[in-house]
Amino acid sequence: MKQFLPILKRSLLVLVLMSFLILVMVKTVQSASSSSNSFPENWQGTWSGTMFNRSVKGQSKTVPMILKIQPISNNPLRYTWQITYEAGAKKQVRNYELVIKDRGAGHFVIDEQDGTLIDAWWVGDTLYSQFRVGNRLLNSQYERQSDRLRYKLVTYQPLSSPPAKGSQQKVPFESYQIGAVQSAELAIASE
Repeated sequence: MKQFLPILKRSLLVLVLMSFLILVMVKTVQSASSSSNSFPENWQGTWSGTMFNRSVKGQSKTVPMILKIQPISNNPLRYTWQITYEAGAKKQVRNYELVIKDRGAGHFVIDEQDGTLIDAWWVGDTLYSQFRVGNRLLNSQYERQSDRLRYKLVTYQPLSSPPAKGSQQKVPFESYQIGAVQSAELAIASE
């Protein structure tokens, strides 16, 4: 019996350690899923900061930016998504709405209130969308990190270069040039 005691103690220690690791993994998965399920609820408020608009031609401009996210009281699946650029006489207000299409799949829509609907996808802790306006491709990301909301919008335009001579390309392929990058780091504003 004495010879089995060290083996039993080791087995018990391994069992306790494995139970602890499983508990930590379950808590980590629960906290990750609760964080993603809390969008857009945990993003509510007025976020403000400075947006930087940079072009590949070297031009750069900064403008104030505000993003207001509030639930719309008569519809639990819709939130205001109001973006304000500039201030004073140059102020531009965009009264959009964020619509929950399928929370489980992370599918949202930004409704521009003029018939334009932009599909957006919640992956990890980031809201992504990609859409085309004319011949320009736009890719946007909104990501909350602690008490900051980071925004990025990249504009691309197609390069019109024919396939190389003797190309074996069987699938249509397009390459894009970056036109401009907008980025902002917004902080919650006290109201």
